[in-house]
Amino acid sequence: MTRLIANPLFLFLAVWTGATSLYLTGVYTGTFPAPEPRTLPLVLLSVATFSLGYLTWTLLQGLRPGAGVPLLPTQPLTRERIARVLRLCLLMGVIALLLVLYRIALIASRYNTSILDLLTQPEMLRLRLVLFIGRDVYQTSHMVILISLTSGLFSIGFVLLGVFLYVGTTAAKYFYLGAFLALSLAIGLLNLSRYEVTVNILYLILAYCLTYAADRHRRLWRILPDLLLPLAAVLGLYIAIDVLLRKGLTYGRTGQVQGFLFSLYWYAASPLAAFNDWLSTFRGGYDLGQNTFFPLFKWFYRLHLVAEPDVSVYGEIIRIPYAANVYTYLRNFYEDFGILGVALGPYLLGWLTAAVRPRAGRCFHYLNLYVVLLVFILLSFYNYFLFSNQIYLQILFGFLFFRYELTSGHERIPCEQAADESAVLYSR
Repeated sequence: MTRLIANPLFLFLAVWTGATSLYLTGVYTGTFPAPEPRTLPLVLLSVATFSLGYLTWTLLQGLRPGAGVPLLPTQPLTRERIARVLRLCLLMGVIALLLVLYRIALIASRYNTSILDLLTQPEMLRLRLVLFIGRDVYQTSHMVILISLTSGLFSIGFVLLGVFLYVGTTAAKYFYLGAFLALSLAIGLLNLSRYEVTVNILYLILAYCLTYAADRHRRLWRILPDLLLPLAAVLGLYIAIDVLLRKGLTYGRTGQVQGFLFSLYWYAASPLAAFNDWLSTFRGGYDLGQNTFFPLFKWFYRLHLVAEPDVSVYGEIIRIPYAANVYTYLRNFYEDFGILGVALGPYLLGWLTAAVRPRAGRCFHYLNLYVVLLVFILLSFYNYFLFSNQIYLQILFGFLFFRYELTSGHERIPCEQAADESAVLYSR
């Protein structure tokens, strides 16, 4: 099972098979309107080109063994070094939490209310957050920059924690697990958002499974308990957000439990339905990257290099028949570059993921990049992933400050040797 989780092609096919099946089920039951003529062909095109990009690199790598992504100088990632770096990332999480609290204080001040009123009225807090972030998105204030910096470092900690949770031999790993989860859940609840917590826990789980897949010195049943707490945490957050914002009651279901279960279905199936609805009204006029790479265009605008991007940060809300505002990653590619974008974007994603994969088994900075790519694949049916500076900073920090060589047990394996061993492992 962990080998499948470590396989990007399997993940991509599983995600899009599942999302498309859920969407077509909604069409069959009358929940969604019938698909536009372009919708399913564009989905199939993206699946085909991602597969082609992934297989292109894999075949070329097989023809040229030993060739791969250039290496950077590394140092061994010992358990002591892991603990030291985890403390740093944990500190960044504490600072991020304080900055989120400070942002709520600014919102309360702007709208002449108290922090307590905002915290005890989740629906009003959510509305104020959306207005505050959307209105100031192009200001790139020091607070926004600091939140992105600290949150990016905090997210790297989840990748490292996934490794430590597998290789650690003391109860300290569970202390760090509890601390990271508590901080992430607190930030998620204050933001009334499930997205960032879900992403961080996916980082942890994927890093853990990839470490296990490269080592395999334990039986599968012995590693499952380590993953139960992160999975329970994300489920608890979804339930808490549903209760606080009463999301389940907006779907016309009988009872809150049925409403919550339908909200999970809506979360997975509605983005493709929203993309289909958007296609029916799209009349061309491509934006040449400002949607796909919005954070970069935001900085270009601040430097007076481009006009202000015409992008809705949270997406336009449509009703199909219930509210939806995410459109899968296909909308960004299509809106920016048309059919060429839908073909080339997934192709490059598949190619890059295959190129990074051999190094991710042994070098932490590549592992960090690899899990970011895997989460992008897992959430490609959804959206928003490339909309945050935090993602770019996380990758940059990994290559600048976290160039570590992963270890196998107590014995260090050089990256060059590990890359060859990883290629053999992954080809089995």
